[in-house]
Amino acid sequence: GSRGECAGLFFLLDDIANTVASMYGSILRVSEGMFAPAERDVNVEHGNGNANEHENDNTAKGWSTPMEVDLVTCGVWVPVATALMADPGIKMAIFSPGIANVLQANYSALDTFLSELASSLLKNVKPSDNDHKSSIASAIVADIGDFSHLYYQPTLTTQSIENAQSRIYRHPTTVEFSKKWNLPIYYQLRFAEFCKRLDRALDGVRREGWEANVFTGEDRDAKAIQDQLGFELPIFLELYDTLLSMWKSNVFLRPLTHRFLRGAVQLVGRVLGFVKEGLDGKIEFGENNGNENDASSGTMVGLPPYFWHERVEDIAMVTWELTILDTCMTHDYLEVIADTVCPTDKESRQSTYNSSIELDEMRALASNVLMESSHEISPVVSHSWNALIVDNLTSQCSVPLSAVKGVAATYRMTNRPPPTQASPFVATILRPLKDFDSSYSSRTPPQIGDDWKYQIIGTVSTKYSVAVEELIATVKRTEEALKSRKTRRMMAGGMSDGEKVKLQLYLDHREFRSQVEELGVDAESVEGLVKLGQLTQEAECLFLQSQSK
Repeated sequence: GSRGECAGLFFLLDDIANTVASMYGSILRVSEGMFAPAERDVNVEHGNGNANEHENDNTAKGWSTPMEVDLVTCGVWVPVATALMADPGIKMAIFSPGIANVLQANYSALDTFLSELASSLLKNVKPSDNDHKSSIASAIVADIGDFSHLYYQPTLTTQSIENAQSRIYRHPTTVEFSKKWNLPIYYQLRFAEFCKRLDRALDGVRREGWEANVFTGEDRDAKAIQDQLGFELPIFLELYDTLLSMWKSNVFLRPLTHRFLRGAVQLVGRVLGFVKEGLDGKIEFGENNGNENDASSGTMVGLPPYFWHERVEDIAMVTWELTILDTCMTHDYLEVIADTVCPTDKESRQSTYNSSIELDEMRALASNVLMESSHEISPVVSHSWNALIVDNLTSQCSVPLSAVKGVAATYRMTNRPPPTQASPFVATILRPLKDFDSSYSSRTPPQIGDDWKYQIIGTVSTKYSVAVEELIATVKRTEEALKSRKTRRMMAGGMSDGEKVKLQLYLDHREFRSQVEELGVDAESVEGLVKLGQLTQEAECLFLQSQSK
């Protein structure tokens, strides 16, 4: 391989295991069968008790019992490990290469070799493996007879091989060998890569907005994440792809599970912190941020500076992505971690060297950590919808209410006929809410429900009813003042100006109520709307009169 790499290490170790097994496998098996502690029958020793419970006890006894002659550990593994640790050049190249990819490859090769060493050396050799000896054996049998049934034939069970592997792991040389790896430095190098990738993406979002194309992974990976999980914004695709890369076979190292798990939580917290700062108005999008490349580029047209928490569309998009992330962290992402750290297939579990109980405990621990980190997402989503989006849309919907005062001026001293339809401004009151709801109803987080709509309509209806109440009070005062001049009634339709105003307010209320019901909100549950109906109920008889003519 390239300079500094140990590209042939895996094949060298594999060749060592195969060569030793082919040349000395029979001796190793005989030694293991003769000197290993005898395996006692679980059911015989413990009666009719739970066999599974006592099997663990029996296994522990087999592992802890010393072995007089341990050729697998002392005759094979210890010399190999000693050779790797003794030579300074080899030691530096394998244990401290200074390159994350090389160190990971070296560790994986030696970890695979070590975890499979007992099974590789003690496996039964098939007859076809010794075809070159068949002619000699046949000649001996022909001369003196077949006495193979008198030879010692060791019987090695799966438990025997596991006990042998356990002795390898417990040997002082293995402990010393494991300490040679500078794994914390490896994690720091990897985590720096993850942070750099994420920070670069967040910087792109700060310059170009949430829809900036900041994804740097493979297109097929982006499509898979989109199709399977539903992420849409590139920054969240980048985040989740980075989280997945932490557990790939060419990155992850099992002794660093706790560090990688903590790193995943920190990366999610980094993005969540960025979102929180934006929602608090502390991050301005579209600014140059001192980037000389952007400043020197005459063709680049940047976004005008803005605060994204003032845009309900941005808030809705981001909170929807956070909702997906919240679900993924405790489900899909947990499965990725569990499949890597606590594999279920037999071949992978053989190299993990953990009992079923330990694997279940590790899975539960990872679940608790991810669950705790995801709990920080829900309050952000709730605040965004029930406070920011509600306040923003309430302000937009309240703007047309200023036209309520103009209803009186429309009919005062104008001799206009009585109204037959609602005022034009009524249809525009809830238009911002309707447009937003039609675009983001399918992206409303399940835990939010429709409460946010009730809040907006409730507040707007209350403001509307207050404006109508003030207008009706003004109309009544005006009518009282005109009584003395005997000009209360106008000739047009036989209604006074005040009655025309009240009829118009009644028609406006009917239209507004219809707009509310189109949004799926129960009008009777909105206090402001009920009050509005009570204020305009007096004009219902005027409406019926106008309809009968």
